[in-house]
Amino acid sequence: MTIRHLFWPAVASILAIVGALEVRSARGETQTWDEGIHISAGYSYIKFGDYSWNVEHPPLVKLVSALPLAWMGLAAERYAADGKRKDQVSYGIDFLYKNQRDADSILIAARSANILLTLLFACAVAWWTRRRYGPAAGLAAAILCAFDPNLMAHGRYVTTDFPVTVFFFFACVLWVEYLEEASVRRLLAAAAAIGLALITKFSAVLLIPALAILYAACWIRRPKEFPVRRAAIAGGTVIATVVLMVAVVYWPETARCWHTNVPPLSTVAVRSNAIGKALFLLGRWLHLPAHAYLLGLNAVAEHNAGGHSSYLLGMRSETGWWYYFPVVFAVKSTMAALGATLLLLAAGLWQAWRREWISPMALGLGLPPLLFLVFSMTSGINIGMRHILPVYPFLYVGAAAWLATRANLRVSVYAMAALAALQTGECARITPDYLAFFNELVGGPGCGPEYLVDSNIDWGQDVKKLGIWLDAHGGNRRARVFYFGNAQMRYYGIDEVGFPEPMDQKGWDEIDEYCVANVTPLQGVYVPLNSLAPLRLREPVAKIGWSMYVYDLRKPKAAAARH
Repeated sequence: MTIRHLFWPAVASILAIVGALEVRSARGETQTWDEGIHISAGYSYIKFGDYSWNVEHPPLVKLVSALPLAWMGLAAERYAADGKRKDQVSYGIDFLYKNQRDADSILIAARSANILLTLLFACAVAWWTRRRYGPAAGLAAAILCAFDPNLMAHGRYVTTDFPVTVFFFFACVLWVEYLEEASVRRLLAAAAAIGLALITKFSAVLLIPALAILYAACWIRRPKEFPVRRAAIAGGTVIATVVLMVAVVYWPETARCWHTNVPPLSTVAVRSNAIGKALFLLGRWLHLPAHAYLLGLNAVAEHNAGGHSSYLLGMRSETGWWYYFPVVFAVKSTMAALGATLLLLAAGLWQAWRREWISPMALGLGLPPLLFLVFSMTSGINIGMRHILPVYPFLYVGAAAWLATRANLRVSVYAMAALAALQTGECARITPDYLAFFNELVGGPGCGPEYLVDSNIDWGQDVKKLGIWLDAHGGNRRARVFYFGNAQMRYYGIDEVGFPEPMDQKGWDEIDEYCVANVTPLQGVYVPLNSLAPLRLREPVAKIGWSMYVYDLRKPKAAAARH
């Protein structure tokens, strides 16, 4: 049998394996820092039509993730007993841990939507790449995307990072297919993918310059096929589709803008950055209301300009570094991803040296991720590789496509097989702790905190694993814990005790328990650097999920010593 006949059985096997791995891993982890916020916000959208929760992220992913919860009989209260509005962190904690169903059931039900999306994405990549470049390329691209530990990590969580990766990729390649051949069907498919990306995460606005440049490049090469009329129709269709999607997904907010006196956007837009200034001008020229989508975009742009507490290579900053994401790419990418990058760079330089035209699809697979990475380098929010996740599918599909179009197909198939084998091997080595992946060039996950912390390795996800470790090492779940996250220790049976003040030497001398610290506060991020200084002088006896370090400060028992 040929690879063509084995293609779909192989894809089905990939999906079955990846699905089982993701479900197992998701069930073994507690909520990440943001998940309770997203889940409770999505449930509030459905139950109350209140879109004022968590405006920094569009509601699509939260709505879809909350749909399975609508039939679980859950309770949700927007206000505390004194009538004051809850903050979104405490609201998310109460929703998960003080509800009518256990937190783990709520969490896995909400996570199931994104897990399903990871499988659909791998299947779609396999189908699309096979259609364009043949079954060998389709299978290689599917394996590379499905078994990337970073994509798997964020594909299990209720966040917007993986979904925007999916829609960003297909928005670009479907747009190029429309540029290759003008048709209503192709234009509508591209417009729908663009709309989905823009209502999934605000960083998808980086699509706009990429799509415009791709259009301009095709116009320069074939001006007769791209008259002004075609540009007007394409632009109008995309804008109309995005506006319609925003109006539908934000329906209660859209209705509020129609039926009540919502302030004009130009009076509330914060003009401290380029996007804020653009929103102000658009609001004034078009008389736009302060719709929640536009306010959310404005809030994210303001946050991005203002910066965020960050850590890189032992340094700490409130405004970030221009080279943060290049370092992230170097240390968090798999060896297969780095190999694909080098392959594509060499191919691009070779074609440039020979002065060959680059095909529209090759440009569509190369330009958007490059622009995305370059624009990300201007960001002041340097907290995780998840913010450059959309780059990776382009690398994998691009490498498979380039290899599939070489004259020596046998050598190309061997090269694709080597990349796929390398990817699955790296995935197997980090299973089930996908979030903590660091490549072997930098020492793997054990050396991760030397380079990065926060959501690159430590997002509060390993509380269950801590309980299992404590059971196996003494059977007593009492420990001193300095935790970075929102999962509730006592809910999982862990009797957590606080730490003394850094200068309280007597208090530290009296400790007689295991001491546990997440690597983010251990590196002095979000807390004073000296908070855990006494622990940093010691070697941990265990690294739980690579995110929680355990130190043995138990005192030897005098009675045991006599005998």
